[in-house]
Parts: sequence; structure tokens; C-alpha cells
Amino acid sequence: MGRRASMLRTSYIVRIYEQVYLYGFSMSEVVRSAARVLDLLEFFSESGKEANLAAISQTFHLPKSSALGLLRTLCARGYLDKTEQGIYRLNDAFRSHGFSWGGARLTKLLSQARPVMANMASELEETVTLGVLSAEGKIRLVHQALASQTIRYEMAMSTQLPVHCTAMGRMYLAMKSTEERQALLARYPIVPWTKYTVTDPKQLEALLTEAAARHYSISADEVDIGGTGVCTPVLDAQGEVVAMLNVSCVSARFSDKKSRIIKSVLEEGKKLSDLLA
Repeated sequence: MGRRASMLRTSYIVRIYEQVYLYGFSMSEVVRSAARVLDLLEFFSESGKEANLAAISQTFHLPKSSALGLLRTLCARGYLDKTEQGIYRLNDAFRSHGFSWGGARLTKLLSQARPVMANMASELEETVTLGVLSAEGKIRLVHQALASQTIRYEMAMSTQLPVHCTAMGRMYLAMKSTEERQALLARYPIVPWTKYTVTDPKQLEALLTEAAARHYSISADEVDIGGTGVCTPVLDAQGEVVAMLNVSCVSARFSDKKSRIIKSVLEEGKKLSDLLA
């Protein structure tokens, strides 16, 4: 068995070298290309740094064709965004969360989710957010479509939220097995954020069971008094949670539009899941 594993590793290494030389690249050229990618990421990581193709070509002494290839790759993988004016800048989620932000799969979802979320925010007149589970075991925001209302619910993109009392966190937990739920909840104390926060384990488990059955969760005034969240999961082809689609509503307006919000969240969340699948 050990000999076979060794042969497979050797074969794999040989295939890598074959691919390198098949396209006429030397290993030094491959290393230089990797270094240029890192140079670009470091360049754009500087606070507020942005540039067009010509500036990148001049700054890094690259032919425009080579610079364009590198920039397109970084855009395709989601590390850079490109404006309609041809300006490149670092993706906000990558800037905030580094390499744990989700990469290409999240890029695909974001490209589809942005217009959907903008329409939802416009129609519901409430803020719409997309969140994922961070490596720290908390909910982090990756996109936010703000409501046009003067009084609206808004969070900083750097915010990391608890799983036990947010609609997004509970929806994620609801889609997991009992063992996975317990492991995630055990990472941090289940503490009250407001006087309305549910901290009783049995009551929390009942809420998760309910959310799993109806495919959406609600958290009212449990994180911030005056804010209500309604969330549904976005799933991939295997039924795994990729992200959580959430409407962040001012609580005083929630009762009048509750049914509209739930209907919109469920319909748009399913559309995004279908697109991913």
C-alpha cells in the first residue's frame, strides 16, 4: 500500500511538470507569475488603493496583455472587483476577512445575489444582508443592500454576529445535525444581548426545529432592540448551506409587512439556491 501511494505521488508530481513544460513555461516563470499575483494583492490591500489597467501595467512594468490576464484571474476568483469605468479594487469581503472569506464559490453567489438583494431592498424598503459562517464560528456579512428609508437597519461590514440569537445564525444551526449544532454553540457562552435574547437551551432548540421545518427563522429584538431579522438559507447542489439571505427590518414596521418579507425571503432564497445548483 505504501509503495502504491509513493508511486501515485510521483506520478502526480510528474504530471505537474508535464503541464508546466507542455505550455512552454519554466518553473522560474511560474514562480514569477505567482509572485506577481501576490504583488497585486499587496498593492490593492493598501487602504483605498484602486487602479486601471494602464496604471497596473506601468507600476509593475508588465505588458498590458500580461497585466490584463492577471487582473482578470483575480476578478474571476473574486479577489478584485472591476467598476464600469475599468477601475480595479480589492473585494470588500476579502479586505475584511482575508482568505477565509469564501473564494470562488462565494464570488459566484455574490454575482447572482447582488441584483436580487437590491430589488428586495427596494420593494420591501428594508435592508437585505447576505451572511456566512466565519472560521471563528460567528456570522459575518459579505454583502448588504441598504434600504432607502431614512430610519433603517444597517451594520458595519466588519461585524461578526453570534449564532444563537441572530436569524442568520439560527438558520445555519437549523440546517445542521444535533451534534454539529452543539459543537458550534459550545464555542461561545450563550449570553443575552438584550432582555429579549433567548438563552434557554430547550427554548433555543425548539426555535431551531421550527426554523428547519418552515425553512426560515425570525429573531426579533434579540441582538438590537428595534431590529428584526428574517432569514432563509442559500444551498448548493448538495444541499449544503453556502450563505444566509436575511432581511433586517426595523421592528416597528415588521408587523405590517411580515407576510411580504417572509414570502420574499423564501422565494428569492430558493431562486439563488436553484441558480447555484
